Amino acid sequence: MTPKQIIDNTRIPGTQSILVLGSFEKRVTVYAQQVRALNLIDAILSESLVRPVGGKVAIIGGGAAGITAAVALARACPGLDALDLFERNSGVLALQHGSRRFLHPHFYDWPAPGSENHDAGLPIMNWTAGPAGDVAATLRTEFESARHNSVLTLHEGQTVTKLVPSQLGPVRVVVDKGSAVRRIYDVVILAIGFGLEAHLDGETPSYWSPSNLAGPIHTQLQNPALFVSGNGDGGLVDFLMASFDALEHHEIGALLMGLDLGPARAELETIEQQAWTAGADLDLLAEYRARLTPIMPLTVWQEITARLRPGVRIHFHTRENRLLRRTSALHNRLAAYLVLEADCQIGNNAITVTTGAEFDGDVPKRGEIRLVGQAPFRPWRRFLRLGPDSPSNLKPFEDLFATYPGALNPPLSATRPESPALTASAAVRFTALRLDPAARNDSAAPAISAGPLIIGLASGREGSFVWSCELGPDDADQIWSGGRNIALHCELSAVDAAPLAPVLARLGAHSPGFTLYAKDVAGWHASLTALCTDTALPGPDLEIRFTVAEWQRTAVPGPAVELAAPVLAATVQGRLDREVLRQLHAALYDILGPPAAPTGWPIEQALRKHLWDQWSQWHASLAADDGLCRRFLRLLTSEDDREPVPEAALIGLGPKTLRPFMTKSTIFALAFAVSSGMLVSPAGVHPGNLTCDALTGHSCGVSWINYRLLGTRRAMNQAWTTGVVLLSQLREAVRMMEGDLRMDRSMSDAPAVGRIAPREEPLIIGADEGFITALEAGEPELRTYLQSIYRWRNETAASTLEEVAGDAA
Repeated sequence: MTPKQIIDNTRIPGTQSILVLGSFEKRVTVYAQQVRALNLIDAILSESLVRPVGGKVAIIGGGAAGITAAVALARACPGLDALDLFERNSGVLALQHGSRRFLHPHFYDWPAPGSENHDAGLPIMNWTAGPAGDVAATLRTEFESARHNSVLTLHEGQTVTKLVPSQLGPVRVVVDKGSAVRRIYDVVILAIGFGLEAHLDGETPSYWSPSNLAGPIHTQLQNPALFVSGNGDGGLVDFLMASFDALEHHEIGALLMGLDLGPARAELETIEQQAWTAGADLDLLAEYRARLTPIMPLTVWQEITARLRPGVRIHFHTRENRLLRRTSALHNRLAAYLVLEADCQIGNNAITVTTGAEFDGDVPKRGEIRLVGQAPFRPWRRFLRLGPDSPSNLKPFEDLFATYPGALNPPLSATRPESPALTASAAVRFTALRLDPAARNDSAAPAISAGPLIIGLASGREGSFVWSCELGPDDADQIWSGGRNIALHCELSAVDAAPLAPVLARLGAHSPGFTLYAKDVAGWHASLTALCTDTALPGPDLEIRFTVAEWQRTAVPGPAVELAAPVLAATVQGRLDREVLRQLHAALYDILGPPAAPTGWPIEQALRKHLWDQWSQWHASLAADDGLCRRFLRLLTSEDDREPVPEAALIGLGPKTLRPFMTKSTIFALAFAVSSGMLVSPAGVHPGNLTCDALTGHSCGVSWINYRLLGTRRAMNQAWTTGVVLLSQLREAVRMMEGDLRMDRSMSDAPAVGRIAPREEPLIIGADEGFITALEAGEPELRTYLQSIYRWRNETAASTLEEVAGDAA
């Protein structure tokens, strides 16, 4: 969905700025709620519902959705005047605190590709599969980090009793305690979740509580009875925990995901497809028994039967006519079938299933279980999984929900309820905000402290180097993102460290400040000066400063990593390339995405979207191929396409050249790709950084060549290697360039040794007024503009051939 559609779907009718986050959705996992939160915050910012500086936002609810939304806003809008989260419990994620229930981000999407990945893959507030208490601790840590480093404030133990919207937009928040906050906010996000489970005031424990089914059952009763009512995922999980012998929930999850189903897997997927076909009405348990049992591998039955709990009776009940519903997780349905079939086939008959039977009287929270048509019985333990206590949870806001379409008509499960995905704009926005390593949940990424980043470089064994820093070589992409000065303490001479000199020069060139403390001061000064000459930079206005100072011994925080010189250099350079690509991706989103940031090149809306779609395809290719990525990025900032590549070629590739030299040259390349009529893509091999079947191209953003500002003659005299050259900083028209030959040359001149004929020289296209006007008019006009260039070039070539033929006659 677009940001506008997300806002339209979540906004309470009759208000301008009360938004509902995930309280009426079908897929309600932690991961799904987090994705919805990130998408909503991106939509709020894209649609300018809140002022980035001075705005005020309230979030009601401290569950996974609420705290993810809070952290996302804290990171995206550090200039907010107020960002308040209200939670009625004594802390966030209270339900999951200490819970051993298993959480897996993609468990409910199985068998879709990627569903077995343990990593949630979120740009912020990320986590990996594990016990709910551990996941909650991970998320809580990042939330607390945001709370202590931003305007985010937690009002715990405070229940919001009322929201008072105004016609002008702002909303008043009223809480239950007289001394509590009563504030007016630009936007209020209702992330109140689904409430506690129903019927917890009896003998049924909360789903999130430590389960006494996770261990052996200790009782003097013979064959104690366990009663489970409810066939949603909560009921299925408790049935499985009752059926398996003393297994924690995460152990059951691992067991299920590790089963080799053999030919039964394909048949299972076929049944699943049929179950979600329009008008389908399959009895899933019957289908599984008829179609899977004959082909299920023997090892599966051996694994299941060996795990069954002995000496208990289980009564599994649902008021629905069929036991298995298609909206529950396929893994849970499959496991329930396997348990039931194994129990029957081996003759245990310890499990009784009752479907389509109502309770005889009130829900039996205590005492005897009475089902219509059956004799009453008293279980040893009962587990009533009959849905959330939604009325109590929604009561404070029932007047608002009386008009909310999502509450009146919750989305039906007409299609398989796959987990939501991040929108393209949300993915770009929050990936770009992953600047503070302390907010990342990647254990390999240590937190960066304040102050300069200290790097130590020393010799190792047999020609290797020792890198010491709180950021390892694999985390070098974070060096630039924190905006910190670099203090490099290098024991090596410039000669001994020559393989690393271009890496260090590149690191320092794009940092706010760079000081190299060396024993070989003269050698390092000469080396860095030679590498960072102005000719290696794409324009004259870059400020590249180095300070080489006398050696100072200092303690370097962080671990030491010893690598061979080529490996260390390649690792750091590769990570820096990744960071440049990430920043370029974010910058292009700002220009081509919903923010539509001005660049001096006004771009028609439909064309802008087409350019972004084209970039999304290119970005996927660039992100997957390091060599392709480096060639494409390097030539955006360099006119030099020589082979082999000079060692200083990457010096100019970094954050300082991103906005002035790389963004427009990339947009120029994208505009050429979508309007040229050719399948243009980034080039991974020489020549150029663009390619298709018909041509090679070089999109370049330099503003000078050999100390002279870019102009017609300078562009014509450059030894380009491709058939087409796109120069984003050249303002002259293509016709002027093609005709502006050197005084000593003619279109009819035969080529000299080592020089091509003038008629075969590259077609150079500058960003003249015609190009900019075409961008503003839209894709048809841009296509016409480029076609006029091709037509003119063909006419010029034809007249040249006639001239040459006439001379020959």
